[in-house]
Amino acid sequence: MRLAMKLPAGTKFSINGYVFSQLSSSAPSRSVSERERTVLGLLAGGDAAQMLSVALAHRGIVRSWNVHTVHHRPGAGISVGYSVVLDHETGNGARTRYHTYVVATSARINEERLLACEGRTVSWRDVRIHVWEHPHDPQLPALEKACDQGLFEQWLGEETDIELLTYRPTRRAVVKILPLDSEATFFGKVMEPGQVPGVVSRLRMLERSGVPAPRVSRVDDAGLVVTTAVSGMPLNKVYASVHPNNIERMRGVLDSLADTLDSLPMVAIGLPARPAWADRCEHYAHAAGVALPEQAARSRAVAQRIRQRLANADMGPLVPTHGDFYEANIFIDQASGRVSGVLDVDNLGPGYRVHDWACLLGHMSVLPGLAPKTYPHVDQLLTDWTARVARWVDPQALGACAAGVVLSLVAGARRSKKKNWQVEALSRLEVAEKWLG
Repeated sequence: MRLAMKLPAGTKFSINGYVFSQLSSSAPSRSVSERERTVLGLLAGGDAAQMLSVALAHRGIVRSWNVHTVHHRPGAGISVGYSVVLDHETGNGARTRYHTYVVATSARINEERLLACEGRTVSWRDVRIHVWEHPHDPQLPALEKACDQGLFEQWLGEETDIELLTYRPTRRAVVKILPLDSEATFFGKVMEPGQVPGVVSRLRMLERSGVPAPRVSRVDDAGLVVTTAVSGMPLNKVYASVHPNNIERMRGVLDSLADTLDSLPMVAIGLPARPAWADRCEHYAHAAGVALPEQAARSRAVAQRIRQRLANADMGPLVPTHGDFYEANIFIDQASGRVSGVLDVDNLGPGYRVHDWACLLGHMSVLPGLAPKTYPHVDQLLTDWTARVARWVDPQALGACAAGVVLSLVAGARRSKKKNWQVEALSRLEVAEKWLG
């Protein structure tokens, strides 16, 4: 029996004492590998029922299941999260029914840790699938502590409320932390243990340079970094307040964004470089073509035009870059209009300033298609800001890089869970083409 449990984005629910909220969903996309298409069909299709029954037999009898999230990283594996109802035998023929959250993945994992947390590996259609119950992620050993209030309070040494905000299996998670004896808010970022030194060093670089980023509060080398919250309101709410009468005044916000980027520490140039979106335009064109098969050739054409533009563009000097500079990671002080905080600095490192601006403007350009009633005048702000930014960087480079950012967002339209998500995906493809116009 399969029980359909609709869990829209933003829904809060509790499983075995763990509170879930705003669990993100990555849009599944096929890679050029036939094997990955097989894996995606297995994990998100009808055969998942038998696979889960075999993998969870030691935990109980699967009574119902439902796909909650799908995360596809082409070339690196597919992970699927399920809400599952199990009947667990307690002895003397008695059974206890309980709800749980289960993850299955084809990605490479630490199989010793998987066994230690009572997970299982099954072979299904010649594919090795690793299965575990949340929060026992074999790649994120600190996730259990971050989600278990008792363990977390014991480690922190004070009483708190904790809430899971995001979880990407095998990769990362974020929890919100509210100490009961204060009004302060903290956030815990869960990651693979090997990533901790890099994240902590970047945050401390920014602190020394005066950039308004979260401050490190507590570190667990097993993969948990607790930081302070930043003040202000998210930049997307600033966009929502835009009106034709305040476009000129909004230039002060843009100037503050430029000042923030200019204040990034020069020492960050010595960090490892990471590819920007335009650098992987062929990859994103493929993902877009999978989401919109009838637009596959059109998506490839966008990637080709991005390459052509970049070949003749002036990228400017190598500078420290944020690496993910858009409205979700930027906070603004309402009184002054100045940047009060920047988040998600994991990609801080060497790059070209045009990539940061392309990230900001590219994300802004899809907002009208995403929520036209929320952002009725953001197009006018985009026009003004683009003209000003084009004085600071090569316009040809800006257009090509912004097109690369938007192209990377086409396949992601599926995560909205809208019935007409294809319309939104097509809108994003059209926006990418406009950046090349």
